[in-house]
Amino acid sequence: MKKINYKEINDQQLIDVRPQHDYQAGHISKSLNLNPGNFKKYAAYYIDLSKPIIFIVGSEDKDKLEKLSEVANELGITQLDGYLLIDEVPEEIFQTTETIPAGDFLNKSDDFILLDVRHPDEITRSAPEKNLVNIPFEELVDNYQSLDTSKQIYTLCGSGNRSTAAASFLESKGFDPKVIEGGMKAIQEVKFNN
Repeated sequence: MKKINYKEINDQQLIDVRPQHDYQAGHISKSLNLNPGNFKKYAAYYIDLSKPIIFIVGSEDKDKLEKLSEVANELGITQLDGYLLIDEVPEEIFQTTETIPAGDFLNKSDDFILLDVRHPDEITRSAPEKNLVNIPFEELVDNYQSLDTSKQIYTLCGSGNRSTAAASFLESKGFDPKVIEGGMKAIQEVKFNN
């Protein structure tokens, strides 16, 4: 797979496959965070097959590129321009994704939207009810317009991977979401310890 220089980016789709915390700490604007574990399941919903893609990886994850390329091919993604090493991108162009600790979120009293991106079939731990909107991650691409842009959106999933991916998608659409750190697992721990 061809290595791309960040200056060669124009209108390709940028798929950042780094872990959620690395993505949150600094990423390229309009990149979608789909890690190797969820790429196969969700790429078909979010990737436009008519446009080329570039994978963004850290130098420690270059070994995952071959498998990602195979999965992309299986999904019919034929326009793979190559990969970009995030380590070679100037930090001054990075964006960050804001997060909020579960305890701080549970203490919020202002108006907001709690966007739970888990599929209803997998919800074993109920999300807090206040201002809850459930749009499974695979449906968000078609339903994000229903979200009220005047309210702060907090994304939630089981552990934080999909909520980071959802936040990355919403950021690309002009929203300013915040990810609840640790997802429902962290919310349950806070509730259990109080």
